[in-house]
Amino acid sequence: MRTTTKTKVQLKPELWSVQHKTYLFAMARRKLPEAAIEDVVQDTFLAALRSAPRFKGQSTERVWLTSILHHKIMDYYRKAYSRQGKVMHDALRLSDHPNWYELENQTNKPDDAEIIELLNADELISVFNSGLSVLGNREKEVLRLKMKGYSTEAICNTLDIERVNTWVALSRARKKMKSYLNENW
Repeated sequence: MRTTTKTKVQLKPELWSVQHKTYLFAMARRKLPEAAIEDVVQDTFLAALRSAPRFKGQSTERVWLTSILHHKIMDYYRKAYSRQGKVMHDALRLSDHPNWYELENQTNKPDDAEIIELLNADELISVFNSGLSVLGNREKEVLRLKMKGYSTEAICNTLDIERVNTWVALSRARKKMKSYLNENW
């Protein structure tokens, strides 16, 4: 019986720039604006140096560096669009808030104040209202009632629909609005 043992890959950071830089630049060029490529690749090398002691050697250096590069690309876009991403998240979260019209209460937490600020943002309101056109009539009505603070039971009674239908319509409305905001804002 023959047993095989895998040899652990040893890192050679001094050769990364020579062996992997061109490849990492090519990968980054597919996903990043030209101005960001060099910075993100350099961040990749720095992150790799910091995490080198935790490298288990179960993949090649190139695969490991490429994985780190992908995380750095995601970090770049998170940072670049953090305000926009937060606004979209909060806009979709509004319909989850049980009584959003009570947010002006003096005892609010800071994040509630941010939601009020977003509600008053002309751009958000404009984009959000234009997004309502992608919703079906029932989805639009359920979402509007939920945003006005109606409970599920009140929505069911007002629209004369079952509880499950309310949840389905609200879920579909949220998904469509999220998709619309991702495409248009």
